[in-house]
Amino acid sequence: MGARLLQLTRFCAVGLTCFVLGVAVLAGLHRLAGLNYLVAFAVSFVLCSVAGYWLNARFTFSAGSIDHAGAVRYLLINAAFLCLNTAALKLLVEQLRMWYLAAAVLLAAANAPASFVAQRLVTYGHGRGGRRARP
Repeated sequence: MGARLLQLTRFCAVGLTCFVLGVAVLAGLHRLAGLNYLVAFAVSFVLCSVAGYWLNARFTFSAGSIDHAGAVRYLLINAAFLCLNTAALKLLVEQLRMWYLAAAVLLAAANAPASFVAQRLVTYGHGRGGRRARP
């Protein structure tokens, strides 16, 4: 159980780093560059996904090298999260009149546990059978 707690702690540290980066990019693109908040959110999400994959592979799950198949799995999972989050962001902002940054923060907090489980099991292969074998 200690190893999983350490992984979760590291995953949260990476998530916090990517969260700060994401909010800064989102706010900068929307407020300073004038991009629509949904477009800025998508750009921010993709940038943070790439940074998150690399950081989690190295720091959280101690992958020996960057695995291209793992990167594809990571990005596909995050693409699903991006679609769901963009729809949720639009709903929160346009229907519930929530400030776009507050809505993004709420979504980030809600996604952390689901993302950890999905990435741990699917991307980094820490399911019932242990680490995914490298080709």
